[in-house]
Parts: sequence; C-alpha cells; structure tokens
Amino acid sequence: MIMICERCYGRISDGEEVVRLAHIAEALPDGSMTWWYSYTHPAGAATCGATVLSGKEGPDTGEWNPARGIGGGRA
Repeated sequence: MIMICERCYGRISDGEEVVRLAHIAEALPDGSMTWWYSYTHPAGAATCGATVLSGKEGPDTGEWNPARGIGGGRA
C-alpha cells in the first residue's frame, strides 16, 4: 500500500515512522463503525516537506476586510 502524508503530500516509505489518524467514516445501524485512516510523518520529521510554524508564529491571515464585520456590526 502506498501511504501519502496528509501534511506535505509526500510519500511515506516502507519502514519509515508514521502517525496513523483514525476518522469515523460512518456509524452503522448495529452500532458498529467504519473507520478511514490517514497518515502523516511524525512532527518535526526531516522527511516531511510541510512548513512547520513555531509556537510564536501564527498563520498569515492577510489584511482584515471591514466589510466582513463582526456579529451585529455587519455592513
């Protein structure tokens, strides 16, 4: 099976460390569940091509658009 990292979309090689994430695909009438699995490189892995932000650095959200407003103050 070919595993693709959900963060960097790079291939995860056989024997390489991997983090497996489980997602509920559906709940069946008998109470059992069907699971979907996804995979990522471990945090900080040199092989992961995803950009990792430091704890002090937030994502670039761009400029605020005043037309979006907040709650009752929408334009």
